[in-house]
Amino acid sequence: MQILVTGGAGFIGTKLAEELVKRGNLVKIFDDLSSGRISNISHLIKTGAVEFIKGDIRDFSAIKEAGSGCDLIYHLAAQSLVPFSMERPDLDMEINIKGTLNVLMVAKELMSKVVFTSSSTVYGNAVRIPTPEDEVLIPYSFYGLSKMAAEHYCRIYSEHFNVPTVVLRLFNVYGPRNNKGLMIDLYRKLLRDQKRLELLGTGNQLKDYLYIDDAVEALMIAPDKAICKGETYNIGSGESFTVFQIAELMLEILGLKDVEIVARGGKAWLGDVELTRPDVSKAERELGWKAKVDIKEGLTKTLMWFEEKFGRIPGAKTLH
Repeated sequence: MQILVTGGAGFIGTKLAEELVKRGNLVKIFDDLSSGRISNISHLIKTGAVEFIKGDIRDFSAIKEAGSGCDLIYHLAAQSLVPFSMERPDLDMEINIKGTLNVLMVAKELMSKVVFTSSSTVYGNAVRIPTPEDEVLIPYSFYGLSKMAAEHYCRIYSEHFNVPTVVLRLFNVYGPRNNKGLMIDLYRKLLRDQKRLELLGTGNQLKDYLYIDDAVEALMIAPDKAICKGETYNIGSGESFTVFQIAELMLEILGLKDVEIVARGGKAWLGDVELTRPDVSKAERELGWKAKVDIKEGLTKTLMWFEEKFGRIPGAKTLH
């Protein structure tokens, strides 16, 4: 099968493309390289099974050309930073809403199936914890708002135009090759100072963290197992940890002692949702998917990659 992956040079897209190639598919990667890197996929291009197309998700004709011959489109391309969305809601809207609409218009013409990666941010400050998919969506950031709107475009394209779509609401995906987020922030701070670790916000933010391999497995399963009529699925571990707990576990894995952990206080950033814990029973029931990698195993693998990429923290034990 020939498959298009928008945003395929990014953190999740790269891992997805690797898995698709491993299972015998031909893959087209469409990315503007604003956050993705060509170095992430150069090894895949060399295999001959992956074609890279540099393009902007807001350019309909470029997506249409890239999608030619593809039966399945994974739409991962997005503006994914909550703080940026609060500064530039106009760009966030153009990329996340118009970009998704372009993908759906192309899918309609090509009769392709679409797997759309949404986000836990669509819930905002959810009332029900754990949060099921039928929770009322009241986004707390423009990023969450744009993802919510894009979800509805997927649903309406399925209902009215018979475009097969499935929406995966990903929670905080982490792992090797991720160059943003809590864990890399903490690692870089420890590289600078092994005695004091400052946390953004109160440190009590309680969130679900999903290892990259589990996220990709959900993406692989969804197009075959879902009915593909705009259904939404929570894709998370089903467990939540505070920033303090992540920091303490990281120090334990690294063997670092006598590190003072200090919370800066206040909000980590404008638009940040401080509590996420999904109800993941629907994905388990309908897709047969459940996260397998626990937080300690996933964090250890991530720290091994950080050590290799950025160097060992002075005083920390070697993980390799």
